[in-house]
Amino acid sequence: MRATKSLLSAALMLALSGAAAAASGSGEADQLPKFSAVDQDGNSKLSLEEAKAVGVEKETFKEEDLDDDGKLTKYDYKYGVK
Repeated sequence: MRATKSLLSAALMLALSGAAAAASGSGEADQLPKFSAVDQDGNSKLSLEEAKAVGVEKETFKEEDLDDDGKLTKYDYKYGVK
């Protein structure tokens, strides 16, 4: 259990550092972390809090939430969020 928590923490830190680098224009590819790394609760949808943790702005989240259910699907995240 402790190892699982450590791995999840490491994955989240890696995801956050990648998003910060992309947002800073550091020359790295303009890519967000993989959907599975951002979907912390594993429900196959992203909440606003999960999306914000990797740098997605609230306005962008709302624009890409096409069915207005307060969640982003993998498709919304991959093709809509830039």
